[in-house]
Amino acid sequence: MQKFSKINVGVLAAAFLSHALIAAPLDAQEAAPVTYSLEAGVVYGRGVVTKEGKEVSRDLWMDIYHPTEATTTPRPAVVLTFGGAFHRGSPRLTFQSGGAQDTSMGNYCRRFAARGYTCFAIDYRLTPEGPVPSGEGYHADWIAPESLLPLLPQANHIRGTMDLPPLDFSIPEQEKTMVDGVISAAEDLREAVLHIRGSAATYNIDPNRIVLGGFSAGAVTSWNVAHGMGVPVSGVFLLSGTDAGFDVNKAVTASSDRPPILMFMGQYDLPGALSSVPLLVAHY
Repeated sequence: MQKFSKINVGVLAAAFLSHALIAAPLDAQEAAPVTYSLEAGVVYGRGVVTKEGKEVSRDLWMDIYHPTEATTTPRPAVVLTFGGAFHRGSPRLTFQSGGAQDTSMGNYCRRFAARGYTCFAIDYRLTPEGPVPSGEGYHADWIAPESLLPLLPQANHIRGTMDLPPLDFSIPEQEKTMVDGVISAAEDLREAVLHIRGSAATYNIDPNRIVLGGFSAGAVTSWNVAHGMGVPVSGVFLLSGTDAGFDVNKAVTASSDRPPILMFMGQYDLPGALSSVPLLVAHY
């Protein structure tokens, strides 16, 4: 794996993913169920949440979309994480906001499977569940609560739709609520990647050809795992996402061994992402 100082940001990711993401033919965009088989609700781990004031463990699951086309070699894999401001969502759901509708990770997976990629759409713990981070797999002193401030307006907007009070980062307990949600999501994606790599033979995938991607909070989580935690993957792509959770100045340096990154932004993306992505690009 090459170091960041020796690659153009996104070049290797673009080469790996262009077959799946760019100029996909119409038959892939309108893939029929015959092009994939669905293995639904596969448990990849467990995570601690708070229920009625007590810490309990719950299953973490994922839907797996297997291409039906025959192959003689292990397939490349894509692991997708959904968005929702770390407060709502599912790999199976879409949401409408401001006249626009997002795309479920399941729909993305159907398209990837039609192109020969095994695709994993994961569930993870959400902030309203009161997730309890384990602290495993990362440097605790790399967590940067201030990096979450650009995400706070959207998180509070979603909280309002859920009849939850807004979070105020000047109150330590409320700041911790958001930090715990973001970091727990990253822990869950990391657990999914480790499970998938460890079960590569079962899933018939190449453990050295795994790419992470996601939308909004899922994009942030993908960055946190691939670059903040340094979990070994082949690449990471962000759809309307940025760095938030880990300190990029500590996690990504000239000597860091991090995978290539490909970022997609649009002019109507959320203000928090629009303001922070240029800083992230400048850092890289």
